[in-house]
Amino acid sequence: MKWKGSCLLVALSMILLLLQGSQAYADGLPVAQAADIKITEQERADKLRQLETATESLYQDMQQGNTQKANQDMEQVIDSLERLSFKGLTSVEGIHALAESIMDVKETLAKAVDGQEEWISSSARLRLAVNSLTHPKQALWHQYYKVLGEDLQRMNQARTAGSGAALREAYLSLKSHYELIRPAAVIRKDITEISRFDSWLYYTDSLTKEKEADMSALASALQQGEGFIKELFGKKGDEPAFLPIGGYGNPWNWSLLIGGWILLALFYTAYRKYRANQTVISVPGKNEKNDRFRF
Repeated sequence: MKWKGSCLLVALSMILLLLQGSQAYADGLPVAQAADIKITEQERADKLRQLETATESLYQDMQQGNTQKANQDMEQVIDSLERLSFKGLTSVEGIHALAESIMDVKETLAKAVDGQEEWISSSARLRLAVNSLTHPKQALWHQYYKVLGEDLQRMNQARTAGSGAALREAYLSLKSHYELIRPAAVIRKDITEISRFDSWLYYTDSLTKEKEADMSALASALQQGEGFIKELFGKKGDEPAFLPIGGYGNPWNWSLLIGGWILLALFYTAYRKYRANQTVISVPGKNEKNDRFRF
C-alpha cells in the first residue's frame, strides 16, 4: 500500500505543478514570474528538448525491460517539467492528459514487473503525448490514421461476413490503438472532437458486445466512425479512411487480375500489329497519282 500512496502523492503533485503553470497563464501571469524565476524562450525550448530526450530514453528502456534505467529516465522526465511554461503549447485538458500519462508510467514502474504489455503500452502512450507537445505539425500519432482506418475496415468486413467474433476482435484492436494515441490527440485537438469520438466508441462497444448485433445500426455506426476518424486526424471529407472492402482480404487475387489484364493488353497489341503487317496495300498507278486530287 505504501507504493500506491507514494505514486498517488507524486501524481497529485505532478497535476498541481502542471495546472499551476496553466492557471498562471490563464491569469495573465507567466509561470516564471509566479515562481520569481526568469525563464526565456530559449530556456523553455531547452526544457522541451530535455523532456523529449528523457521520454524517448524512457520508452526505449521500458520496451527492453530495463527497470533501473527506466526509473532514472522517469526522474529526468519529472525534472524537465519543473518550471516549464505551457503557454501556447496545449490546453488545460492537454495538461491533464500529459499528467495522466506520466501517472500511468509511474504506477507501472512501481509494480516492478517488466516485460509486460502494460510496460510497452504506457511508455508508448507517454512518448506519443510528449511528441505531440513538442511537434505540433508532424507528430508521430498522426501515423495512426491508417492503423485506425484498417481496424475500421476489418470491422466492416466482419459485419458483411456476419462474424460477431471477428467484429469484436477488430473493435478491440481499434479501441486499443485509440487509447494509445488519445493523450497525444487531447494535447492538440479540441476537446469536443475527442468527446464525440469517445461517445462513438462507447456506443460501438455496446453494439459489438451483442450476440446478435443490429447490422443496420452497426452499418450506420461504422459510417459515422469513418467521419469521426477523419475529423480526429484533420483529414478532408472526401479522403477515404479505408479502402473498399472487396479484394482486401486476399491481395494475390488483385495481383493476378491486374497481371492478367496486362498480358491481355500485350497480346491484343501484338495481334493488331500482326494483322497490320499482313494487310495488302495497293500502290496507285501513275495516272492515279496525277488525278487523285481532281474532281
